[in-house]
Amino acid sequence: MAPQASSRGWVRHAWLLPAALAAAAICLLCWGAWVYGYDPRWLSGSRAWWRPILQTDQDWTLVVTMALLLGGLGAYWWPRRRAQQLTTGVIAVVVLVLVAAVLGTVSYLPCRGQMSRTGMMFWILQLYVGQPPNIYQSVQPGAACMGAPPLALQLGQIDGLGATLIGALAVASVLWRQPLDRLQSRFAFDVTIFTGLTQLTIPLLKQLTKAARSPRAIIVIEPDEDNGLLEEARLTGARVVIGDPASPHILRPIISAVRGCALSHLYALSDKVAENEAVVDEAARILSRYQPDPDRQPHLVALIDDPRHADHWRGLRSGRSGVWFEDALSSAESTARGLVAQVLRTRPRHLLVCGDSTLTLAILLELARQAWEQSELVNAAATGRAMEPDIPPPPDTPSPLPLDRVALLDQRSPDIRREYLASAPAAVLNSLPQVVAHPVRWRDHLLRTLDAMDLAQARGTAVIITESPPGSGMHEAGRVARLHPETPVFVLSASGGALGGAIFDLLHPFEPGLLIEGGVPEDTWTRVARHWHECYRLSHPVPPGHPKASARVPWSELDPFLRQDNILELRSILTEVAARGRQWAPVHLVPPGSVIELSEEDLTAVTIAEHTRWLQRRLTAGQAGENVVAWEELPPRVRSDAFRHLCSQLAQLEDVGFLPIVPAGGPPAAARFERVGHVRASQLTEPLAWTNDADEQMHGYAGDWRVIDDAGNLRTVSDPEFQSSHEPAGEGRWRRVGSYLAWQVSEAVVIRTKEGKATARQGDWVVEAPTGERWPVRDDQFRWSYRPRGLAVDVPALPDQASTQAAASSSTAPTISS
Repeated sequence: MAPQASSRGWVRHAWLLPAALAAAAICLLCWGAWVYGYDPRWLSGSRAWWRPILQTDQDWTLVVTMALLLGGLGAYWWPRRRAQQLTTGVIAVVVLVLVAAVLGTVSYLPCRGQMSRTGMMFWILQLYVGQPPNIYQSVQPGAACMGAPPLALQLGQIDGLGATLIGALAVASVLWRQPLDRLQSRFAFDVTIFTGLTQLTIPLLKQLTKAARSPRAIIVIEPDEDNGLLEEARLTGARVVIGDPASPHILRPIISAVRGCALSHLYALSDKVAENEAVVDEAARILSRYQPDPDRQPHLVALIDDPRHADHWRGLRSGRSGVWFEDALSSAESTARGLVAQVLRTRPRHLLVCGDSTLTLAILLELARQAWEQSELVNAAATGRAMEPDIPPPPDTPSPLPLDRVALLDQRSPDIRREYLASAPAAVLNSLPQVVAHPVRWRDHLLRTLDAMDLAQARGTAVIITESPPGSGMHEAGRVARLHPETPVFVLSASGGALGGAIFDLLHPFEPGLLIEGGVPEDTWTRVARHWHECYRLSHPVPPGHPKASARVPWSELDPFLRQDNILELRSILTEVAARGRQWAPVHLVPPGSVIELSEEDLTAVTIAEHTRWLQRRLTAGQAGENVVAWEELPPRVRSDAFRHLCSQLAQLEDVGFLPIVPAGGPPAAARFERVGHVRASQLTEPLAWTNDADEQMHGYAGDWRVIDDAGNLRTVSDPEFQSSHEPAGEGRWRRVGSYLAWQVSEAVVIRTKEGKATARQGDWVVEAPTGERWPVRDDQFRWSYRPRGLAVDVPALPDQASTQAAASSSTAPTISS
């Protein structure tokens, strides 16, 4: 750090040398003008070394002096070009004004004649408007000097007029900054919009401008012209526009540039979620006018600090469009990602997490997510080795996370663990070792817990302290780090209290923020696309020199065209699935027993759409190669591989928490029906296995109800669902009651009921309970056990085959397709 600081200090003071030389040259000119004014023959009669330098027709003297003066000003401005720009401009004008005044004064004083010294100020002022008096051309005796103007006066005229012009330009730049910034943004090709200037978001803005090809590609829209961070935003080099960031009059000219859609990223980072949603929604309305661009996928990112809200928000907005992505940014999630990466680099076998805060939950979810990703990579590498045993493994062969145990120390730790289990998908939960809750005061038990370990255990343990407010756990963290110097301790600190590494022993303070280890956070969808690529390259290895070797390299080394293709593939899948009438939702928000899987027809349509996108992009780029043909021309094996590949990607999306569901209420044609008929039921005291009409194995559990309807059909029903949909009718019989939504399917679909996977065949019905639970019902069974709401019909208790068929043929129930 010291050599870099020394280098920066030298650059900031480099202006002193040209400034000193310029001052010496100006002093020489002043002395020459003073003597020349009293004795015009002085230059012609002298043979001194300086005589040629001060001749009135000498160009090089003026050129060198001006170069030194401008060089000094430029050297002063350069290291400060992103700081104090206004101050630097004022300094330049003041320097030029003073130099012109000094040069003019020493040139005019000997020639003022009977003019007063005060009146001579008028002559000085005329230097700044480009109309100096011609006193050196006058022939009036005693009133002026004879001969040509000295070099000092010539330079003073240039400096005076230059000061006026620079000042005018500076004023114009301030007055016209906003219109010019807006005009320039219309001609941009690749812009990032940034809204919401706060102490939390400024570091992200600085990093974005550093990473951008040009800081001017970042456009900051700020509604408050008195925001104290505006100048700091301008110092990053970004353009600043004052106005409402949710206004179409502000957004449209930036997004819809002269050359088409120019938006790359939009960061709506106000501390008010409603304002961020308004910005994202307005940008989405503007983008909806465009067709999907194979080379551009705008990312609309909203700041939603609560990770629970952020997870819910991004899940519900997934796949809304084929033109853009929407994502949520949370400081808790970003902090957790950076922290977990730092903790795992210490290779701990045991982890102690202390404190109850939003960050605690985010850390647990991130640990589980990274454990799942790592296990997937390990499995992919094993698959690749089995497929190609002769190909040497890559140098970055993954290994499982070393964690054996995660323990929570806090009085609310059971509640923390309960929320964690309710928030993470099952596949992610199963990848992380069991999280154990210890409902104790962590300040009283952390040191005791470490003291009870042997040296090897303590060395293989890491501690994370997330106590709020930030900094409140620093005292105890310092004590633990000092008494156990080989145990890494990570503690939440107040803003400005975190350093780049350990402050002593292995104590690592960290602070909340949006950056991840100092870098711009990777959005959710890029993370998924990166993981897909890493799994694919490990499971499909090729030898060095193979034509596909360039596509089997790590994500960071991947060609930008291919990297972007992975992201576009994800967007294609999200939007094509949504176009099939599905809505993406967080897995933990989906009611149990309500999932209807995509049909084979749906999966095939999505696969074909993705291949068509892939094909068109390569044809547009002029790339020819294997399988760069229409879907119909692909070999059956390749089509089958593409279908299986899509299924695996949908499974991975579900594993990380995104599931395509049929929205609550079913398809638009769903209708409401009332249940009719009677059943016999008894509550189970032990599990029961049974088979449905499609010969699929189903399962009931202790506490569920064993139900047999009037047609002899057996099934099991969970206790809450049974109690809400049946009324006692005496002697072990129950009356079926309640109003339910239902729709008829036009193709076979699989429903994940609480009892197991059940298939609704073509023509069957899907019934949705008020709780969201769904199950299939055969068409003939549905027609005698459900009636359109409000239609009173007497139903026979035990319908025979003939009456069932008659009811089916005469029913007025509508036929509904999914």
